[in-house]
Amino acid sequence: MPTLQKIIDIQKVGRFEKMNVPGSLRFTPVTLVFGENGWGKSTLADILRSLTRNQPDIIRGRETLATGGRQKVILLVDGQQSAFDGSAWIGSRPRVAVFDQVFINENVHSGDSVSHDHLKRQYGLVVGADGVALIGRIQTVDRELKEIGQTLKEKESVLQATAAASGLPRMSVSDFAGLAALEDADNVITEKETEVRRATEKEQIRTASLPQPLPVPTPAADLTAALVQSVDGVASDLHRRLQDHIARHAAGRDGPPQEVWLEAGLAFDHTQDCPYCGQELHDRSLIDLYRDYFSAAYKALAADVKQRRQTLERYGRGEFRQAIGTRADANRVAIGNLKTLTGEGCEATLDIESLSGSMEAAAAALDHVFQQKQQDLVTPVAADEYENLARQWDSGRAAIIAYNQEIAAYGERIEGIRRAQAGVNLDSVKNELAVLQARKRRHEPDTSAIVADRQALMDRQKALKDGKDELRDQLTAHTKRVTEGLGMTINAYLDRLGAGFQIDYQPPNYRGKEPAAEYAILINKTPVPPRADDVAGPSFKNTLSSGDKSVLALALFLATVNTDPYLADTIVVLDDPFTSMDEFRRTFTVNEINKLADRAAQVLVFSHELGFLRLLWDRIDQSKITACAIQTGAPGMASLATFDLEQATRPRNETERMKMIQFIDATEGDPGEIRALLRKVLEHFYRNGDPELFAADEMLDGIIRKIEAAPADYRYKGALDDLKDTNFYTRNFHHAPIPGSVAESTPVEELKTYCRRVRDLTRGSA
Repeated sequence: MPTLQKIIDIQKVGRFEKMNVPGSLRFTPVTLVFGENGWGKSTLADILRSLTRNQPDIIRGRETLATGGRQKVILLVDGQQSAFDGSAWIGSRPRVAVFDQVFINENVHSGDSVSHDHLKRQYGLVVGADGVALIGRIQTVDRELKEIGQTLKEKESVLQATAAASGLPRMSVSDFAGLAALEDADNVITEKETEVRRATEKEQIRTASLPQPLPVPTPAADLTAALVQSVDGVASDLHRRLQDHIARHAAGRDGPPQEVWLEAGLAFDHTQDCPYCGQELHDRSLIDLYRDYFSAAYKALAADVKQRRQTLERYGRGEFRQAIGTRADANRVAIGNLKTLTGEGCEATLDIESLSGSMEAAAAALDHVFQQKQQDLVTPVAADEYENLARQWDSGRAAIIAYNQEIAAYGERIEGIRRAQAGVNLDSVKNELAVLQARKRRHEPDTSAIVADRQALMDRQKALKDGKDELRDQLTAHTKRVTEGLGMTINAYLDRLGAGFQIDYQPPNYRGKEPAAEYAILINKTPVPPRADDVAGPSFKNTLSSGDKSVLALALFLATVNTDPYLADTIVVLDDPFTSMDEFRRTFTVNEINKLADRAAQVLVFSHELGFLRLLWDRIDQSKITACAIQTGAPGMASLATFDLEQATRPRNETERMKMIQFIDATEGDPGEIRALLRKVLEHFYRNGDPELFAADEMLDGIIRKIEAAPADYRYKGALDDLKDTNFYTRNFHHAPIPGSVAESTPVEELKTYCRRVRDLTRGSA
């Protein structure tokens, strides 16, 4: 069983700037510590609480103010040191259960109120170490769940932002994570983007101009057909005679072709003179020859040749170049606009400059051939004179036809788009595009990694929640076992303590993150919730007295420690357990502590009431019990020394120190006698305070000399001036009168001053 055997050193903790303990002072299974109020009992309780909880802050919060040095605590537990070095505990950490005002404030009530935090901590107290361990495991799971939840939130925030950036702000993270991969994503998305663009620009697409075909030149075969034609019915000799005639008269003359000129003259009336020279026509044979020659067939052929030449001349004037250039430019603009609107382009191109140049060259050369034909309409032109030109012509024409075919096909595609767009819903195609983009983003490496991490976190989260449910079930079962009899046990204590109330202890509630105790105070069988705050109705505040509240706290503590399966390994500390309780409850408290002495590893009782400590002293087996006191001995110093409890609790008029105190308080007693008692009080105190240095019969002079010879850090060094002053002040009052000595008076106020100095030096003395 672990026990606290000795306090070796305490520095800069609460009242203890430096606490000294004689090496011979050892704690026993039951140790009673007497200390006046404000002299460090609660500090000792907090030190042991800090040790068992391993909470250094409890000690750091009690650092002695306005002093130098570093905090230090050294305890001897089962032969091994447990030390606090100013920042942490090292060494053994025994189980310690502490009942004091801190216990009450943490687990029962603070002032007149009971908070939910009180009930939560009370629950931990009730369920004991096993229950607390389960709670700790649940809290560990909760912390991990919280961390996982935060990490999940961060990752889901990224995924949600990714979905929103894809155009799906309302898509859930789970739906986004479940999106299937998209094959050929870029092309599929590009196609869908085109649909969206088309749907967005539907009206503009409907009204946009389509590209128009270019004018197509006449086929070379049709164009050159007149070149191989003749005139039926014109005899070859007639043709020869006419040609000879023309040749005789046309030599060296400029002007239109002779046949044209001659043919035009036939329009005049045949009764007139010669339409050509004005002579009177007596011989009509030549005129008749002309009329036979220039028949209707001849005129038709001449007109055809003339028309072909006019056509070819338009090429020479650049009319064809301008026509196809203007139309091609307009088509480029139309195609560009439609491509912007629909995404559908057209690859139709034409080198206008090259094509126009080729066609114009062919037209000029063909016109030369037709000019020859025009001069001799009857004679067909040999094919080899224009075949190459015809091929050149048809090549240009074929390029234009190919261009026009592409334009026509493009127009059909646009019309198809127009028909398709007529019933398209813009919002629908936008959403389809957003889903495609989200599918692509979902399966990008970075996003896939986040999705995988999220899934792993959710799997871990589920496992933790399942595990937490199992732990909760275990805790509920454990709590049920513990609390089934707890209410009866507490009520039994309340009954024996003479409380005017009982409690109705219920299974805990789990309404918060941590379970909390659940009970009601029963007064005349009427339940009063401990947290009732309505001052106009029954409440904890107005139904229980201070003594009742202390009784409730003590009953709860006793019930929990006595049902603790590890009580045999626990040091039980009670700091002023009798405070605020009525006198008749004193004996009960003593009896319960006596019972604990047989079951706990060790019992430490701190109290400022000597009568209560004397009852314990008389009730407990003397082989188990030791008494000590927190003493002063020097300004700013404290000591823990053995304490004669029997001597301290003798009748008041039998103790020297009590006589001194009575003189201070009520000026009772003979001043000379009180003056002589000062030496005895000091001698008794220091002999007991350091029995290793001072002999059992050491006189004040000897005590002073030994303190003077002691090291500079000796705990009573600071008392030397007061001891010397008191020794001089009492020198003539503890021996028989010396012959010839001067008689001294003893002024009361002066004596009271010295009494107070001795009282302050000997606090904690009998």
